[in-house]
Amino acid sequence: MPTLHADFETRSRVDLFRHGAYQYAADPSTEIICMGWAFDDDEPQLWIPGDSIPDKVVEHFERNETASIHAHNAQFERLIIKHQLVKHDPRLANKLSLDTFYCTAAQARARALPGGLDDLGACLGLSVQKDRRGKELIKLLSIPQKDTNEFRYDEDLLQEMYDYCLTDVTVERAAAKATPSLTDDEHWDWVVSEMVNDAGIKVDVEFAAAAADYADEEVAEISAELSEVTGGRITSPKQYQRIKEFMSTVMVSDERVRKAMTTVKIDRRTGDEQRRISLDRDARTKLQALELEEPGTLPDNISKMIELVAEAGRSSVSKYNNMVSRAGDGDRVRGAYIFSGAGQTGRYSSVGLQVHNLPRNTAQDPDAVRKDVLDRVELVGVMDTLSSMLRPSLIADHGHQYVCGDWSAIEARVLPWISNSDGGEGVLDVFRAQDNDPDLSDVYEVAAANLYGINPSEVSKDQRQIGKVIILSSGYQGGYRAFQAMARAYNVTVTDEVARDIIRSWRADNNWACELWSETEAAAKDAVKMPGEIFTVGRLSYFWPGGTAPLLCQLPSGRILSYPDPQLSSYEGLNGVETELTAIKAQWKPKQGEKEWGRISLYGGLLAENATQATAACVLRHAMALAIEDEWPLVGTTHDELLLEVRDDEVAEALEALKAIMLDMPGWADGLPMACELWSGARYKK
Repeated sequence: MPTLHADFETRSRVDLFRHGAYQYAADPSTEIICMGWAFDDDEPQLWIPGDSIPDKVVEHFERNETASIHAHNAQFERLIIKHQLVKHDPRLANKLSLDTFYCTAAQARARALPGGLDDLGACLGLSVQKDRRGKELIKLLSIPQKDTNEFRYDEDLLQEMYDYCLTDVTVERAAAKATPSLTDDEHWDWVVSEMVNDAGIKVDVEFAAAAADYADEEVAEISAELSEVTGGRITSPKQYQRIKEFMSTVMVSDERVRKAMTTVKIDRRTGDEQRRISLDRDARTKLQALELEEPGTLPDNISKMIELVAEAGRSSVSKYNNMVSRAGDGDRVRGAYIFSGAGQTGRYSSVGLQVHNLPRNTAQDPDAVRKDVLDRVELVGVMDTLSSMLRPSLIADHGHQYVCGDWSAIEARVLPWISNSDGGEGVLDVFRAQDNDPDLSDVYEVAAANLYGINPSEVSKDQRQIGKVIILSSGYQGGYRAFQAMARAYNVTVTDEVARDIIRSWRADNNWACELWSETEAAAKDAVKMPGEIFTVGRLSYFWPGGTAPLLCQLPSGRILSYPDPQLSSYEGLNGVETELTAIKAQWKPKQGEKEWGRISLYGGLLAENATQATAACVLRHAMALAIEDEWPLVGTTHDELLLEVRDDEVAEALEALKAIMLDMPGWADGLPMACELWSGARYKK
């Protein structure tokens, strides 16, 4: 069966980036400018509206063969074919099966490469590159002109657009050939994710619009207060550079404040510290903690400014606006998930609605808050209140409820399991015992008990919180600063000395993890030193074919993680001559004028983290596929959750079914203990 490569150029009155591909493709104002297409390695051809669509293209669509239509960001091409191309030929009226499409952007992301075609071509160093003129052509031809509010028609520019479209087909095809194709399992996982995107998540649009207005007003008040307390030097909480400069100028003489505002990064090659002044969330938290410990440390205007900036940081304005602008048919936001969008691991990321970044805190009585906002009742703590309503703004359809399952401490279970060590089994035994008897101490209480030298049953709530931070921050070779940063996220503050003691204690009690870090780093380096040889650590295997191929890590599931362009280098470190293994990091684009892609250091903790999170993602993909195969309406998958939207009379059955699905471990996960928590309700929550 031949492969059809396709690419569309379009125009519309709908803002694609604001409203998303689903609304864009379906809008009556959307039109096709041209379609570039080619079978296999044939010369790309052009179709223009008004011409007949070639019979062999239509016949290819009608055959509906799996993975036979290739496109970069295939979701867009799929939707344009469904809503627009069908208007030009009645033979296309039959709906194409979703699995007919194959996404070359998903292939790139699955190989730890950039998903954007221009970045992908540059990163791979392809001889043919995406034409950067395309962005200008889109501004000129694909959106209405500001002065006339009409589309521009220009024969010369249209010819440029046609050539640009044909070049895209060539570049997409070349980029796809440069990396391994998606396996059948990976392609099916992508199809499942597109099913979830097609289903969409319903938004309480009426409330989201009212909340956005409420937040806009609050931000305006915050901006006015900022101007007052800074003498007019700062007029918006978004003026980050001015805020940092103001802080640096006013607080330069106070070493404690300067330390709290200083972000420190350690160069692993030299041991040098790289410092910069910041007023990010972490810095604001440290400054507020300093003021709580020693009232009066900060001048009144600085303290007030930090409070206002922190308050505005919880504004949620953009999130509510995104809910409103991206809600389409049935008030549902579609296309929120990006398959394999999270770096090396293959986990999902999100776009537009940003479901992976919704605050964990949830309003206790969302219906009451909703009524107050719609009635314009004055709220106490406006931004905190609106932030707590972001999750509840996602709602089940009338006569339906959400049924949600969340795996318990999945990463804390997977990490010791992939180590395949006696020490790791000891950790897993704690989980097994607690899964069988919920009254027993959990792993966080055990970690806290080891730290404080007490019985797990005596661990207090605050001590358990420390135990949770220990488990989450220490398993990937994080140092005391990483522990402190995560502790602050859980509203726990500890001194440098205490943090160092905690890390030392945890590593002493969990030597299996230290060995895993060391052995994974050694195995990855050995694989690069000895191309063609396989090096196994625990349940992981590292292999480098040599040449321009990426370093590969085979997970227990058989899925492969890629580390593009692996390089070993020697340097004079703190302990003499040391070696460092690096690889291209897709998200670290070169600065303007530079060609070298950013590289990431592949130390043991990072490799263990990647493998753990990737294995957890494999468990998630397996469960998603089971839910779809059992015909349960899967509408979301955020972090380690599965979200179904079922009829009211199906809730009890769905809860049982979802639990069974989530605890049905694949054969490769033998010995991995798993537990999950479930809830049901009309609104999304945590």
